[in-house]
Amino acid sequence: MDFRKISILFLFITSSITAQKYSVDVSYVTLDKGEAHPIKRFETNINSKEKVPQNDFIVLVPEVEFQTIEGIGGAFNENGGEALFSLPRVQQKAVLTNLFNPKNADLSFNRTPIGASDFALDAYSYSMVPEDYKMKHFTIDKDQKYLLPFIKEALKENSSMLLQASPWSPPAWMKYSNAMDRNNENHEKSRLKESPEIYMAYATYFVKYIEAYKKEGVIIDRLCVQNEPDTYAPFPGCNMTMEQLQELSFNYIMPAFKKEKLKTGIWAGTFRTINRGDHYKILNSETFSQFDGIGFQYANEPFIREVSLLAPKMKIMNTETKCYNGANSNEQAKERIAEIANYINAGSTNYCYWNLILNETSESAWGWKQNSLVVINRENGQIQYTPDYNAMYLAGSTIKKNDKRIAHISKHKIVTTKNDDNEIKVLIQNDMPTNKYVKLIINEEEINIELPKNALCRLSLKSI
Repeated sequence: MDFRKISILFLFITSSITAQKYSVDVSYVTLDKGEAHPIKRFETNINSKEKVPQNDFIVLVPEVEFQTIEGIGGAFNENGGEALFSLPRVQQKAVLTNLFNPKNADLSFNRTPIGASDFALDAYSYSMVPEDYKMKHFTIDKDQKYLLPFIKEALKENSSMLLQASPWSPPAWMKYSNAMDRNNENHEKSRLKESPEIYMAYATYFVKYIEAYKKEGVIIDRLCVQNEPDTYAPFPGCNMTMEQLQELSFNYIMPAFKKEKLKTGIWAGTFRTINRGDHYKILNSETFSQFDGIGFQYANEPFIREVSLLAPKMKIMNTETKCYNGANSNEQAKERIAEIANYINAGSTNYCYWNLILNETSESAWGWKQNSLVVINRENGQIQYTPDYNAMYLAGSTIKKNDKRIAHISKHKIVTTKNDDNEIKVLIQNDMPTNKYVKLIINEEEINIELPKNALCRLSLKSI
């Protein structure tokens, strides 16, 4: 008698189901609408006789480990802070808890701008007085109204939260254009001035920023020296060659941080891999190893993966994701799991969604709309959780800090990790209008798992 088959056929069906050596739990979210608490439990069937397409299997190899995960998160901005603080305190607390609390979405590795981003309320820096080389007039007062309180409230929900930071633009007076934005109007002047005096002042600017935020109880874990150095943006930005980025980093910022004993890491990037091969130039330089890591956004998996070939010890970070157009549609949200898989499977230690919160217009100060996890109407106090929020809630509550990415083989765009308790987690998507089965193969065991229709799913396997 084949007791193995019998043990698979006779199962006690609950939200957690035992099959041979593993218990299997299936949770999921749908994307038809955003919900504050979107995760549902699925009473899956494990049926060895159910037909599974020959290529619809997932091989899990938990003993083969890759990078350690640092977290899932999103980006703070001034626009979102203003919208958040338009709400009554009780509603603010609910939004913050849902986004950041470890028992909810657990967005634990987030991004913040150094000065204005394209979702600031206007173009500003911390050095608005021209030719202030010693930074005597440096101030973060502008951040005290919306951005810093937003971050501080998030830290109350998740005290172990990590922060990455990057400037969109240096102070206007440090650029040939003497303007932080409108870089598309004059490409030649949309650059940091090539002067040791400017470089030293900019390094001091970074030191002042790190120290000022630390005094506010906000630790910046790492910074990328320039956001999208290949762009000529109408919003705050700065086009920067790789020679200039390295000169600024190695000869000015790094020595300044060392002198002041700052522990903040200095990273190359952020790189888009769209119209310039900047990341290849950095990795091909003799001094690249002085950077603590490299940051990517809007980048395809092969270009990220090649970092491991050119620089095996270089850490990889995802700094920003697809912004879309403010539609916040379920079709757009369906792309999130594939994008997460793109970065994590290429070696990134994190995934960083773009706007955490926007107001009812979803519009930047420079006139275009983008997606967000939460939309807050400042007039009537309505809070809208978007389909993207559902997807990120599932990802953040699944892929946790200190998880290890593990090896898998599958035709699906999936993410596979395990934690210190050897719980194996799989993020997978079922776009079919009907439930479907996939076959898990792990340590010579075969387990057929039923997935709910039109859903993003989390499979949790624990040895028994």
